Amino acid sequence: MEKILTNYSEDNVEFLYNELIENLILLSNHMKGLCVVKKVIQLTTKEKFKLRIRDIIADNALALIHNPYGNYAIQTALEVKRIFEY
Repeated sequence: MEKILTNYSEDNVEFLYNELIENLILLSNHMKGLCVVKKVIQLTTKEKFKLRIRDIIADNALALIHNPYGNYAIQTALEVKRIFEY
């Protein structure tokens, strides 16, 4: 999955980004899914994706904080400040 996200532009794999973001909370709460979520957060450059990620994380912050893996999704988003710079 990482190779697809890093080797293709967001325009070419937009369908994949949409699915990953749509399932962000489910993936964030899973050990292996968290790895994918972190890559999506780190690599995303499109405004629409950043805004959706920010809104989903903000709306579900309490649930994510209480999950051992979800907590890392929030930390990654905070480290990649551009997600929350709006």
